[in-house]
Amino acid sequence: MSAPTKLIALFVLAALCTIPITYGMVVDDPLIVVNSEKVDKEYAELLMDKYYSKRTLEINSDNEIVVTENIIYNVPALDEFEINDGKGNLLVEFTKSGETVTYKNFEYEEELESDDEGDEVTFMGKTYKLIEYDEDEKIVLGNKVEDTETTEEFSYDAFTFKIIGMDSTGQILVSVYEGSDRIENVKMYPDDTYFVSGSKISIYYDEYMESGDTPYFFFEIYDSLEIEDGETISGYSNIDTDLDGKRINLEYESPKSLSQNFELLNYKVELTDVSDEDLTVFFTVTQNLNYEFDMDEGTKYFGNNIFAVKIENDEDDDSDDESYLYKNNKKYSEIVDYQGSVQLVDQDELLSASSDLILIGGPVSNKVTESIQNSLSVEVTNDYPGEGKGIIQTITNPNNDESTILVLAGSDRDGTKACVLALNQGLYSGSGNLVVKLTGDDSVSVI
Repeated sequence: MSAPTKLIALFVLAALCTIPITYGMVVDDPLIVVNSEKVDKEYAELLMDKYYSKRTLEINSDNEIVVTENIIYNVPALDEFEINDGKGNLLVEFTKSGETVTYKNFEYEEELESDDEGDEVTFMGKTYKLIEYDEDEKIVLGNKVEDTETTEEFSYDAFTFKIIGMDSTGQILVSVYEGSDRIENVKMYPDDTYFVSGSKISIYYDEYMESGDTPYFFFEIYDSLEIEDGETISGYSNIDTDLDGKRINLEYESPKSLSQNFELLNYKVELTDVSDEDLTVFFTVTQNLNYEFDMDEGTKYFGNNIFAVKIENDEDDDSDDESYLYKNNKKYSEIVDYQGSVQLVDQDELLSASSDLILIGGPVSNKVTESIQNSLSVEVTNDYPGEGKGIIQTITNPNNDESTILVLAGSDRDGTKACVLALNQGLYSGSGNLVVKLTGDDSVSVI
């Protein structure tokens, strides 16, 4: 994981892991080079977002550090693979017949950090409050979306909750409606949680107060997951659940029905290639995570020279706290961190480096492309290949014959975008020249 897209000098350069960009092309630790002042920077991010792990850090209104990750694994496998990120474990088993893959098992296992109700935990890469914990039987997780108070009723989403009775202990009887249909009546004491069956909504009965003869009831509404042993999780059909204390095991009931490329839980699994030489099958697995850190006062390290600092100005008022993000001792409101990226500025050192290069932008917008223009297989100008058109070409680095340069350059910004989209869509074989044209916002054709 790595550097923010805050740029220095002329270039943003991302040193990337060895990955297959298309079936026919493999690049080894390339540097992506663009002019930070041009729209080409956005095109570089299109390329990086597709192929490279990315992490975004920002501070929310509660002074929590919010982390969003898009982690990409390039997996070679024979008949199964496991991915264990230190938090959860994914197991995928399959059989292969020719180039056809049939899945035998999809299983995910994770253990919660705590079994104390009210604690903050993460599950499948998302932060939740542990609302209810019944060992080996039931777990309810939730994120609060709203506080509400009422004397009689309140609504959220498609549901209405009507208080139809209360006794002297504060116990209430609530009628739950979906639209105009009553689902059920439920009794609740203060500190009780009710999960609306078949939904992702739960309500927490916080307390009640009286003003004169009028009672006021206070509730918290949660976007929730109800995890019950032997049952499916709300919102996830065809997934069996097994609870063992804090450990949660999820198994897909009908893996043979999965297509070769599928999305399940917070994973996206894509079959990228089947080896002609051996039995190896190659997958690209993308995992999406979104979690929060509620820091104590002090400093927390997030890797790759990224730090968060929290200052508590008033012990009794969290709203006065201040949190900051730093990268290389520079303060940012948001940090976008690509795997393996670095920042360089010296053009001569760049061209003499051993790394392969990916140059985005023609000679007008990218000074590095301009410096090697005479070495290009096909010269790119404002007039050729023409409006909305670009050329993808691979050449030997004129300053270092042991490295190659992949050039994505157009006659204009649309032509350069067409090159990036064509590469993302696997239209380039990895050698020679390819002329492409932008035909829509996200569509491209080969000329």
